[in-house]
Amino acid sequence: MSDSERIEKLVESNAKAIQALTERTNELIQSNARAIQALTEQSNQLIQSNAKAIQVLTDLSSSILPRLDEMQRQMVNTQRQMIDNQRRIDDNTADIRELTLENQRILKYLESLKK
Repeated sequence: MSDSERIEKLVESNAKAIQALTERTNELIQSNARAIQALTEQSNQLIQSNAKAIQVLTDLSSSILPRLDEMQRQMVNTQRQMIDNQRRIDDNTADIRELTLENQRILKYLESLKK
């Protein structure tokens, strides 16, 4: 076999190898494109799902926050009422003590009249 024949066979062999590599590269490119498309679709679905979840949470917070505010106002009012009630109890206790002392003085006076 002459040098030119060997070169020709090498060129043919290289051309076949290049063709095979080109085909494999194209297959890989197509496979990657399909994978990217699938991932893009999954990403879009996740984005839509997250957007819906965020909207639901936003709606819930819109309904819960006013109720929490009202509960907080009621607690503040209840605390004020408790403080007012405690003041009244303290005032009543002081009045009872004064009346008890007055009653003791009256009782002593009445006992002294008896003697």
